Amino acid sequence: MRAIWVARYHYHNPDDIRTIIENCAAIGCDTVLWQVRGEATVAYPSQIEPWSREFGFRDPGFDPLAIAVQEAHRRGLRIEAWCNVMPGWRGTTPPPVPDQIYNAHPEWFMYDAGGRRQPLNKDYVIVNPCLPEVRRHIAAVVAEIAARYDVDGIHLDYVRYAWDADSRAKLSYPRDARTLSLYRRETGRQPEDDPTAWNHWRANQLTRLVAEIRSALDRHRPNASLTAAVWRNPYVGYQDYLQNSVAWLRSGLLDAVMPMAYTTELSQFEADINVYQRLAGSRPVVPGLGLYLHQRPDQTQAQLQRCLQWGGDFALFSYESLFPTAGDRNSTPQARAEAQRLRYARRGVLKQLVALAGR
Repeated sequence: MRAIWVARYHYHNPDDIRTIIENCAAIGCDTVLWQVRGEATVAYPSQIEPWSREFGFRDPGFDPLAIAVQEAHRRGLRIEAWCNVMPGWRGTTPPPVPDQIYNAHPEWFMYDAGGRRQPLNKDYVIVNPCLPEVRRHIAAVVAEIAARYDVDGIHLDYVRYAWDADSRAKLSYPRDARTLSLYRRETGRQPEDDPTAWNHWRANQLTRLVAEIRSALDRHRPNASLTAAVWRNPYVGYQDYLQNSVAWLRSGLLDAVMPMAYTTELSQFEADINVYQRLAGSRPVVPGLGLYLHQRPDQTQAQLQRCLQWGGDFALFSYESLFPTAGDRNSTPQARAEAQRLRYARRGVLKQLVALAGR
């Protein structure tokens, strides 16, 4: 798999979509991870969630996902619909549309023992996967995509307790009465009785969510793959975010994991991927490269060469690190020129390595 992440803010109109897919094919990628869900809003006409802020929360008059699927398949590329799983909103003010879940279902979010909702901030606020109705909602979004679009897979991101903005979040959330009642009913315990058991139970609710997503995908598109972007190191992912990624992979809930081993240091990159490879057995591990961090082409080259030695799989984060996007219009001419220099250098390295892989 030679994959590339295309984020929801990389495209705004049909011409953007066609150009992006053409560029992805030109640099030798065979899989496009196309973001369609970011903050419980979507970039396709949905019966379940509202349009994304990138389209002003309204129908733009075209279907971005339909065009992306058509263009990808026309060029022989696979396309996976990339969905942020846990985020329910991002930013310091509420969404301006009443049917977005932050407004429509406040009870689905994280609450502490004092009944206080996770506060809005510059990062994401997340929904509570311990609640069955939350899991059903997310699985329904996946089912809608799988039933309506000829996608080759669903790609999960933020399938973890993404509470990065609050250092005490793991201790504080979720402590609402409903979650505690579910925990007590299933285990006969309170969180304080055994903190390790409480962590395991919360992690298992994410596993239940992944299982429900898998079931929805298999029901509507049984030959499609389910992949996930996961924390750079599985031990850290479980310890900090209760993400049991290796178990999902080894049990067959996921078809592949893409560790976000984003670093400029080759030794760190190798160490992170090696942990996954050791634990995954024969299951696919696709290294994720954080190109946006690479300020020199030799950093990109070293990591891609290592991927080639491992078998040739990689996932590139992200498209805007290789090609201009609409966001460039907001930068200075000097910044645009520097970005273009780096992009050109990265593309050159990528083309060389892809050519080697094809020999």
